[in-house]
Amino acid sequence: MSNKIRVLCIQPSSMSARFAFLAIALRWTLGATPRPARLRIGPHDLEPEGSEAAFWQFAFRHAFSSQSILVTRGDQWDVAASVDGDEVHAFGRKFALRQCLY
Repeated sequence: MSNKIRVLCIQPSSMSARFAFLAIALRWTLGATPRPARLRIGPHDLEPEGSEAAFWQFAFRHAFSSQSILVTRGDQWDVAASVDGDEVHAFGRKFALRQCLY
């Protein structure tokens, strides 16, 4: 598997987009839908990796901060990933940020 990751910053464009992940988490927890196998976020078709609790944490951060950091590798997305300074913690490893574009 590739050692390269992609760090994406997403901002919801509407109120419904801001709370979309909470709706997904709620339906998943209630058993109304199975675990999300793939999520399309903009041009990215991603397979979420992580626990239900990690998905809830991501959904709350996304809803209340109006901005989210997605860490992907290939077509996989680590929902529990975090960025700490110049280190990214994702997929059970630490990655150093080499290039940041603003």
